Amino acid sequence: MLLPSFSFAISASNLAVLGNNNIPIFFSGALLMAMICSLFCVKNSLLRFNFLAAGLIGLAIISTDIPWLNILLAFSFCFHLWKSFERKNTLVIILSTLAIVLFIALFFAYLLLDVRLYWVVLAIILLAIVTIMPVDQPTHSKQVNEHGITESSSNYISSSPLASLPTRKAMFNHIFSVLKNQFKGGVVVLRLEGFEQVNQHIGRDFGDLLLAQSANRIKNAIEHDQVIQLSSEHKLAHLGGLNFAFICSLAKQNHIHEQLIQKIINATLKPFNVANCTVEIKVRASYVDCAHFNEFDDGLISAAFLALDSQERQQVVVYQPQMMIAQLEQQARIAELANIDFSSELELYFQPVICNNDGHIAFLELLLRWQHPKQGILSAHRFIDDIKIAGLGYPLAKFVMKRAAELACALKRENISVPLSINVFGPEMLNEEFVEYIDALLSEHQLFNGELVIECPLHIFTNLDDQGQAMVARLNSMGLKLCVDGLGDNPVLLAKLPGLAVEYVKISPALTADFSNQNNIRSLVSGMVDMHNQQHTKVIFEGVETAEQLKFVKSLNAYATQGYYFGHPLSSVGLMNWLKQWRLEQKNISI
Repeated sequence: MLLPSFSFAISASNLAVLGNNNIPIFFSGALLMAMICSLFCVKNSLLRFNFLAAGLIGLAIISTDIPWLNILLAFSFCFHLWKSFERKNTLVIILSTLAIVLFIALFFAYLLLDVRLYWVVLAIILLAIVTIMPVDQPTHSKQVNEHGITESSSNYISSSPLASLPTRKAMFNHIFSVLKNQFKGGVVVLRLEGFEQVNQHIGRDFGDLLLAQSANRIKNAIEHDQVIQLSSEHKLAHLGGLNFAFICSLAKQNHIHEQLIQKIINATLKPFNVANCTVEIKVRASYVDCAHFNEFDDGLISAAFLALDSQERQQVVVYQPQMMIAQLEQQARIAELANIDFSSELELYFQPVICNNDGHIAFLELLLRWQHPKQGILSAHRFIDDIKIAGLGYPLAKFVMKRAAELACALKRENISVPLSINVFGPEMLNEEFVEYIDALLSEHQLFNGELVIECPLHIFTNLDDQGQAMVARLNSMGLKLCVDGLGDNPVLLAKLPGLAVEYVKISPALTADFSNQNNIRSLVSGMVDMHNQQHTKVIFEGVETAEQLKFVKSLNAYATQGYYFGHPLSSVGLMNWLKQWRLEQKNISI
């Protein structure tokens, strides 16, 4: 019985020692560690200074036991609670309030129950836990959204003008209330472009600064009584990333939205000065009339984004209901392409390219067609983007190349010497595996120099790197002729045109369709033709439909012509018969 009594005596003695000496020492160490953590984790200088002051006051209370120090500590707690409400984080507010309640309870326990004063340090330690919480502080690794804009919770963003703008949700709620009142007007969505180079060359922090400056210019540009107020201070909403929006009333002026959009475009065209660099930003806009929507279910904003995405080359796009129909049709086509059988559903048509000097066939262009079960025969431009989205670009290029090689081989067996051309719509032509496949096809079908021609969009050739140039040189060495398609559809630096290592260049129909300014067109196009003739590149004009166009094109000294004037595309199933008939007609004409 002596041993238990002795053990109890030791335990009681230890508790007395712990209550008298060890607890203040423990609190001092814990408070010092909390101060160090706060100094390293907290990025807000005011919060860091506030907790440093609270920690020093706590150490002073432990060492001196002076009651009036709690007054200073109370001010520190109140400041922290005020900053917590500014962050608008419910968990932080609750924990900060609990720390203050704990401080008050421990201080009253000291006054009424004779509890030691150093116990109030527990409230400071709880405050430290709140201060260093990850939800309250920015991470060192910044997340980047799909548009390339930093989405970190940095102190700059939290204090930037974007933070005070109404959000997409607030915009939705406001549109819903507006539509219930039979509002006459619409929503304008703005998308900023040109931030990729800013983020890459200057830095994402400066990209965020530039975004804030752009938002300020837009806010100033839409200061008009016909722009609906979205909050007490703002008429502009930030939809996230590089997208902004505002609601415009057309009750007094039917075209005020067009004027405001143009004003915004002019404002953003003015160069920005960021990090001692001059930066240019572009803006695209879409407008959606509320009359297209009877009720609000996120449809207005989605329709505005759809308009921007469906017309990427236009700076200002007005939403039309047909865009939604086209999107649904595209989604249906993409679903159908997942199970498409190339050999049974796709077919090659052909259209001749006729030499201007003697009327002979320069080559036959093979055009891809889809025998769609519901929409009938679809030309390639109707579904080639869907092919790329479905990830079928490379398999399709191989299929078309193989069918072209088989047709070219069949022509050779009939002693018909007419080259065939195929269209490659993307970078597949520069894929080394695809080049190897072409080489194997040429060897298998014994096709030689000039019997096959590959047509590719202009942008493929104007953005070639060293590897791309090597692939082009290899295709030329294999005996394939290359053709640039669509010169004139998009702007291109004239300095790049002479460097195109190709056999043919096709001029877009856009350059020969308008005869109202024929003299101006002649001087422009004639210069392009002469430049390519000097480079020994053969120029072909597309889209010739009338005898007047043909006469105009021939006067420009071009090599060949293509268009409906010579016939619409026909199925390659009847290619042999068509060529024999063509030869017979040419003989009769020469006789």
